[in-house]
Amino acid sequence: MSGATTTPDHDRQTVETGRPAPGAPPTSRKGGRARYQGMVLIAVCCLALGGVFVRVSEVGPVATGAYRSLFATPMLLAVSVAMARRSPEARAADGKKAAGARRGTRMTGRDRALIVLGGLFLAGDLCLWNISFLYTSLAEANLLANLVPFIIAPLAFFLWGDRLPWKLVLPAVLALGGLYVLVILGTGLNPTHLRGDLLALATAVFYALFLVVAKGLRDRHEATRIMATLSLVCAVACFAVAGFLGEKIWPTSAQGWLLLIGLAITSQVFGQTLMAHAVKFLPLQLAALFVLLQPVAAAVYGFFLFDQRLSLVQIGGIVLLLISIYWAKNLLEGSK
Repeated sequence: MSGATTTPDHDRQTVETGRPAPGAPPTSRKGGRARYQGMVLIAVCCLALGGVFVRVSEVGPVATGAYRSLFATPMLLAVSVAMARRSPEARAADGKKAAGARRGTRMTGRDRALIVLGGLFLAGDLCLWNISFLYTSLAEANLLANLVPFIIAPLAFFLWGDRLPWKLVLPAVLALGGLYVLVILGTGLNPTHLRGDLLALATAVFYALFLVVAKGLRDRHEATRIMATLSLVCAVACFAVAGFLGEKIWPTSAQGWLLLIGLAITSQVFGQTLMAHAVKFLPLQLAALFVLLQPVAAAVYGFFLFDQRLSLVQIGGIVLLLISIYWAKNLLEGSK
């Protein structure tokens, strides 16, 4: 994801919590906003590197995703431990009562089953997304995986009977138009390119399913510890799929290992952490706009590193999709 990621990033989810810090003086918010905007831009550039690492990795695309999830697990556990050791004052400022309620919730058998299910959905997201990079451009793979808002709404309707937000009809129609321009007109139904775009679209479905499962778990249990467990399940599943597909799993050089470590550091440490922190201090509309710069950054990487050129028709489809996703995010977040 988002990208597909091991934590609800983004670019496809953390923006939903983006609000100015409560209680902060207006002057301090204004003075610090440029710093948080810089953080988001760095995060976007780091997250967009995911496809670059997949293309240059010594191991297969699914195996690369497996290592990303595996290396993310200790990072998330370290964040969880650090949060648990924060001062009482910091915990109180961040909602001590709610955190205590989550810590006191016991892990049930149903929760464990949901963790396994969520990890499998995350693995499906990561497997499909990483494979899509081999068939379509980095820009399209990043963009199509961001169509989660249009999938979450019908899922909530069928699973919980939530009222369908009919205000999404217009942005959804615009998104369909963008898909037609990008995938049908832009590629001329080239089988290889079309396969990559369809894989990226399927990525959005799996990530939406993952978010549905993960939401309830994070409401009842400490978020980073849950995400660490989900990432571990995801890594095991991805290794199994990589073995089934006959991919090369073990890097044969120091450079191969460094690339995998670099993927984990850029996407997880810098990308996810900076994004999750910075969007909380930015207005929703601004945060959503910055997050949608990820496909743009991916397009720049694809052009300079892999000579991936987009036609004017494809650029037009991308613009339509970016507008529709930004529109949908703002409508959904404004109704909360």
